[in-house]
Formats: sequence, C-alpha cells, structure tokens
Amino acid sequence: MSNYSTAYNIPKGYSGLRTAVRSYRFLKDPINFICNNMQLYGGSYSAKLPQYPNFILTQDAAFINYVLRDNHTNYHKSPLSSGRAAQYLGKGMLFINGDEWLKQRRLAQPGFHREKIQGLYHTVVKAIDEYLATMPVGLVDMYPLLYRLAFNVIIKSLFDINLSPETMQLLSGNFSEIQDFVMKDVNQPFRRPFYAITGAERKTMKKSEEIRTIFSGIIQSRKAALAAGESFNDLLDMLMQATYEDTGLPMPEEQLIYELLVLMFAGHETTANVLSWMLYLLSVNPAVLKNLTNCVQQTDVLSCPRNEYLNAAINETMRLYPAAWITDREALTDDGFGEYRYPKGTIIIPFFYGTHRDKAVWPDADTYNPSRFLDENGKAQKFKNYFPFGAGPRLCIGNNFAMAEMAFFLHAFLNHFTIQPTGQVPKMKPLLTLRPDKVMLQVARKG
Repeated sequence: MSNYSTAYNIPKGYSGLRTAVRSYRFLKDPINFICNNMQLYGGSYSAKLPQYPNFILTQDAAFINYVLRDNHTNYHKSPLSSGRAAQYLGKGMLFINGDEWLKQRRLAQPGFHREKIQGLYHTVVKAIDEYLATMPVGLVDMYPLLYRLAFNVIIKSLFDINLSPETMQLLSGNFSEIQDFVMKDVNQPFRRPFYAITGAERKTMKKSEEIRTIFSGIIQSRKAALAAGESFNDLLDMLMQATYEDTGLPMPEEQLIYELLVLMFAGHETTANVLSWMLYLLSVNPAVLKNLTNCVQQTDVLSCPRNEYLNAAINETMRLYPAAWITDREALTDDGFGEYRYPKGTIIIPFFYGTHRDKAVWPDADTYNPSRFLDENGKAQKFKNYFPFGAGPRLCIGNNFAMAEMAFFLHAFLNHFTIQPTGQVPKMKPLLTLRPDKVMLQVARKG
C-alpha cells in the first residue's frame, strides 16, 4: 500500500510504480479493471501518476454527490481530460470552468428548458421517420445505423438547413476520429513524444479545423439570411439570438463555434450509445420488449416523452450502460469526505458505471428491470445514486432533449420493426462515452 503524509487520509490504493506497472491492464479493459479495484478496496481507492500525484476513484454515491453537488464550488473539471479535449473540441461549456463556464451556461440554459425544446419535436420526429424509412432489415449491426441517425437528428436540430452528404460524412467522420484520438491521448500519455513522428496530433487538429470552417460558413450564411428577414427554428438560432446579461451582447463567433462543437459531440454520440445498448437489452428481455411495444402502441408520438414506463426503460438502460461512464473533478483547496482528507489538486474520479451496478444499493443489479424506476402506482421515482447525465450545476444541459429524442425513436422503431437476438453480446468500448463495439440483431419490418 502507498504511504501518505499524516496530514491527509487518502484511500488505500496504488503507488506511482504500481500504477505504472498495472497501466497495461487498465488500458486493455478499463471498466473491469476499475470494478475489480472497487471490490478490493471497498468502493474508493487511490492511484498516482507523475504529473498527477493524487487520484481518488470512487463509486460511493454520497462521495460523488458531495463533489458534484454539495461542495461543487471547490471542484473544477480537471485538465486531465478537459484540457486535452478542449484543444480539439474548443472551449465550450463542457470543457471550461468557473465564471467563464457560468456565463456560458446562463446564456444557453433557457434554450434547453423543456418547454423550449418542444419547438424542435416535429423536426426530431421527421428526421427519425425519414431515416427509418430506408433502414435495412435482416442481420444488422445497429450501432453504426443509430450513430448516423443520431448524427442526422442533431444536425437538423442545430441547423435548419440541408447539408450535403459529403459535408455530413466529413463532420461525422472527423468527430469520431477526434474522440478516439483524445481518449487514447488521455489514457496513454506516453504516446505524446511520438506525435512529432506520427503526425497524429497535427492530423487531429486539422480535422478539428475542418469542422470549425464548416461551422463558420454556416454562421455567415445564417447572418445573411437573418439580415434578409428569414426566420429559423433551431439551436443555432437560439444561441445567436441569446445575449449576455451583463453586456447585452451576443456570443462572439469563436465562442459560438465552440458551443456548436460541444452540442454536436454531446448530442449524438451519447444518444446513439444508449439506444444501441437498449435495443440489445430489449432483444434479450422479451417480456420487457413486449411491455414496451404495447406501451408505445397506446401512446401518441408527441406525448411519448411523458410516458412513465418508456422513460423507466430508458433510465434502466442508462443505469446499466451509462453513456457518461466516468468523469473527473480537481479539488481547488484541501478537502475531505467522510474519513478521507486529501490535498488541493487531488483529482476525484466518479465512476458512474460502478455506482449504477453496486449490488449493495441496487437489488438484482445486473438485471434489466425498468420497473425499479417506478413506484407502486407506476409513477417515476428518483435515486440519489443514479447519475445518467451527471449531477449538480453541471448536469447535462441537453438531458431533456436527449430523453425526448430517445422516446421518439423507440416509439417509431417499435411500431414499425421487430427485433430478435443473435447470441452476440456487445463488448464495451469505454472511450469518452461508453460505446458498444457492435450490436448484431435480426431486424424485420412489420406488416
């Protein structure tokens, strides 16, 4: 075990040497590696890296709530992930801290209120229906199809315009490659000295610049259209019309591009992941599939985001396979929780995946059971140990939009298609989000 200063009481764990020795096992299978350590050390443990001397990983829901909610002012997103990601995805809300973050959050928040996003419902439903009309059947890998669907939906929601197939392909491909690079960069920092030889960092930055150039062109076209008296109903319009409360000025173009990058990233990757996992879970849980199919058949499409059982099924999927499976915060001052005391600069790693599968908290934790999210009257019930969209002031700004989009998809899909399992069990790919490697299903169109 590591020896720490008597001034602090850090959870037991691994010294720098032991962390380095075990790094290969982490990189090979990070989720199972962390789960095994959580079981060994009782829900929280420490690790060290040369540039980050103190890590605490935890699946303790009370500890997580303390960091993300109760004492959130003492914690910022750490440079471990956000610093590197911001280089390629910009300094949008997801990657900034302090007053800068608060300013952007306040500006964008009104546009994501439940009542506001209802104005986008018809756009989302139309995009889903158009995509499903051409979806292949038979033996199908659902993940790439759902990834493209979610990408189409967020594009239509961001920009009330038609982009060429070539532009769509460039945006989608570049985003995916940037995410893969950032995740490898964060988890394998030993790769960085070789970037000058491989050109990996330069190539990734070029892909980011290509996306920003496209966004800049869209913004310029939008400004000209607005000046000509045209009107739009999309998220870009919401961001361009919003003004800062202290100056009354709109968002500068560079910051607008940053926020579009964040919304593009967060608005399709996570949704595609959750829906892919959900179709797999439904295929191997026929009783739940039958209940959910009956549910959507009896629900109007625009009302389905309010359906309790439908939401419970989505929530149960995100419990087992949270898209945001892990996050990080850096302590701004010395702090502590429970028996632990740790110094300024300690990075706390909330491990949501482990929290959501903690057998001490969740009965039959590995079972897919949407009813656990409903009370005896069939009404939704909430849990303090459940973090599908994070927690506290930095709760995902698009959570209502994401839940509505997933409900619309399930309503359309289950009304028009049937699915059967194939025996293939998706493998987890824990990147910036928790992605399945593939989801092979037998898909048939009804009628």
